[in-house]
Amino acid sequence: MNKIVREKLKQVFILLIIIIGFLGAIFIMLKYKTEGETNLPYLPSKILIISSAEAVSKTENPDNNKWNLDINQYNDIYIEIGKNGEYKKQSNIKSVKIENIYVSQPKVGTIKKYMPATVEDKLFTYDNNLEIVDSLTYEGAEENDTKNLKIGNQGGTALFRIVNENVSEFVSNEDAELTYNGSLLKLTNVNEEDLNVDVSFDLVIETNKLTYRGKVSFTLPCENLEEDGVAKKTIEYPNIVFKRE
Repeated sequence: MNKIVREKLKQVFILLIIIIGFLGAIFIMLKYKTEGETNLPYLPSKILIISSAEAVSKTENPDNNKWNLDINQYNDIYIEIGKNGEYKKQSNIKSVKIENIYVSQPKVGTIKKYMPATVEDKLFTYDNNLEIVDSLTYEGAEENDTKNLKIGNQGGTALFRIVNENVSEFVSNEDAELTYNGSLLKLTNVNEEDLNVDVSFDLVIETNKLTYRGKVSFTLPCENLEEDGVAKKTIEYPNIVFKRE
């Protein structure tokens, strides 16, 4: 084999290595785009959504009706963050952020988003100062404290509410007692389809080492709300793709 042939074979071999390396890099990039990070220090062990409804007495009742109520449909989102047992390095949570919150417009009612109430006896109050505009941040702390927007630095729960206010009203003079949950919707002839919305937000887990961002999406309210009164569903971690920032 002469020198010219050997040189050409060498060039072909180098070119093959370059092509294989290039294809390997593309494969890794596509795999990361699809699967994201596979070994986060902390994971959303689950996202629990609880849907129900509530009634609020109107301030004005000119006809002195026994029942004169505005009906709100609400959805509480519990984001449970836990340690990844497969992650062997030491890491602490600095913050958990809920960003870029999007909620589509329902056929009836008005959508608002709230952080937890600061008063002890209520989970949420519809105070303008507690309304979420676009994002919500839970700071890492020694213990979980949702009312003060603190999440345990070794794992904990972040919570917020999406409420559809004034979806209907209930006016009656009947003596029957009311159950203040999703069954109120049936009494006022509101269909769940009229309340359906698409929801999405970025879940950002910041540790003392790295920050990870994942997109969460689902529809509200949970199914069978009118029949069950309180309806639930859970989103598991494998359905959320996280990427390093």
